[in-house]
Amino acid sequence: MKVLTKELLKDVELFEIYCALDPKEKKNLPVIFLSGSPKGVAEDDIKTVKTLFDMAAKENEMSFMLLPATSIFMNDAFCETGKSGENVLEKNFLSQYVNRLRIISHLPQEILKQVKDKRLLALGYAEQNVKKSILDYINERTTFAFGVLKNSLEDSLYTTVGLTIDKQFGQRPNIYSLEVLFDEAIITSVSKNKNDLYIELNQKETIVLTDAETLMEEINPDKTFIKFFELHRTMRNYELHFLLVSKDLNFIKHFHYVTYKFKDMRFI
Repeated sequence: MKVLTKELLKDVELFEIYCALDPKEKKNLPVIFLSGSPKGVAEDDIKTVKTLFDMAAKENEMSFMLLPATSIFMNDAFCETGKSGENVLEKNFLSQYVNRLRIISHLPQEILKQVKDKRLLALGYAEQNVKKSILDYINERTTFAFGVLKNSLEDSLYTTVGLTIDKQFGQRPNIYSLEVLFDEAIITSVSKNKNDLYIELNQKETIVLTDAETLMEEINPDKTFIKFFELHRTMRNYELHFLLVSKDLNFIKHFHYVTYKFKDMRFI
């Protein structure tokens, strides 16, 4: 990738922490503390319920706090499920939680030193003064990063003009640009036939790169998720750059560069 690098991605991903701390939909969920005092939580944010029922003392007292409900539950292609779809909610939650922890590690040390418990931050909680510092920092970083992302996308779409696929987009009302084609797409398989490269996507579309050559392949692209793409025109050829995502057994995302040089691009 020439522009949308792994380093830039770190700033783009910070937006997920921003949304967790300041969600658009103000929905909350209770977090229950059955015993002990929760560390890292401001006293004013803890509510305690005391009752006088015929129960043990510990059963007559419960503390809780409200956290923003920011976990998104969906069928994630990287979260393998059984035949009945069991554990989908659990795997979605774990995937979001561990990757928020990964993203939090990219915050500067002067901010991280203020965070009393990074686990709570991954769930969307921070004391007000710490929360403001984090939101201010993320707002500055993501404003620049999204500007770079926007300009890169515009350049790639402009570069599409002249390729066979640009004319074919007019025949596909639901897939009218590379942006739509690659948006949230998973590469099912990549195969070579003579000098052409076939890239099959999970949307049941296959694109062909004519007279293709692999310039970089940090990972076998089969069954990876397309995070970013760039299209560049060189002297006599084009280059298609991908920033791909894979997940390990602990649901942590890893990012990989793949780059192809070719003369034309078309739908099969």
